[in-house]
Amino acid sequence: MKKNSNYEWPWKLSSGDDISISNLAKDTVKTVVSRYGTADPFTIADKLNVEYFYMPLGTHPFGDTSYDHHDPIVILNESIRESPQRYYTLGHELGHIIMHADLTGYHSGIWSYGRYESQANQFSTALMGLLYIEENGHQPDSYYDLVHQYGSPIDFIN
Repeated sequence: MKKNSNYEWPWKLSSGDDISISNLAKDTVKTVVSRYGTADPFTIADKLNVEYFYMPLGTHPFGDTSYDHHDPIVILNESIRESPQRYYTLGHELGHIIMHADLTGYHSGIWSYGRYESQANQFSTALMGLLYIEENGHQPDSYYDLVHQYGSPIDFIN
């Protein structure tokens, strides 16, 4: 990382409540950031040889991952190309690729779908927190800093 590599969690909301990120997501993000020297999801995707493309997808989804044989391809919604949301969205898709590498069909069950989506959200939130530290030299004051800088979803707040 370029600046401070302090891995303090969780970040506090302005209300004082914590953002809950699982140890699995935190540990996975720490490993990825340590290995690739950055928390920038675009640089990580490049270093992992994960192709990503922008395509018109309507209002939703913001992103999706498909596989060509065993190689992941991330499709990002054209509507977020110039938006900070692209960082969080690519981070979320990388969460699926990294944390669910052997589960290319994770959408197959309603119960597993929710769990894997939550894990990808936690991965991306942790990644955005470290990207914030990398770019600003200090932790975000609150989760809202991540919302504004990287498009982290406001509805992720518990």
